[in-house]
Amino acid sequence: MASRVFTTRTRVRYAETDASGIVYYGSYFVYFELGRIEMFRALGLRYDHHLPIVETRCRFHASARFDDELEIRTRVERVGRTSFSIASEVHRMGHEPALLARGVTAMVTVDDDVQPIPLPEGFRRAFAEQTGEQSEEQSDDPA
Repeated sequence: MASRVFTTRTRVRYAETDASGIVYYGSYFVYFELGRIEMFRALGLRYDHHLPIVETRCRFHASARFDDELEIRTRVERVGRTSFSIASEVHRMGHEPALLARGVTAMVTVDDDVQPIPLPEGFRRAFAEQTGEQSEEQSDDPA
């Protein structure tokens, strides 16, 4: 069963571009975060400081420019005992639609001492509903 895809729309702001008006590569990680936050909100989950990012990567396919309308597509990719991975895609909408970037972000749940702890039951339940998988059997290796 494929994971549910959550969509978020935004427009490229001038501050996200370089001197030539093309979206700066680091801005795509901000778009990924926007998609994650909105997915968490839709799932009724808290997105706070107890979820550090342990790995992130991005493959770029095309460029966006100032004022392009973007659609961020976000889904749960993998669930482990203390960590999970979120897949993201950024698409340009409008008259020249295109896949712009695709990436993955791995996060781990930690306590106040920043030590890994088991995924809270609310997260496990919400993610399991999205993936249709038994998360307890999955590896915790974020790579």
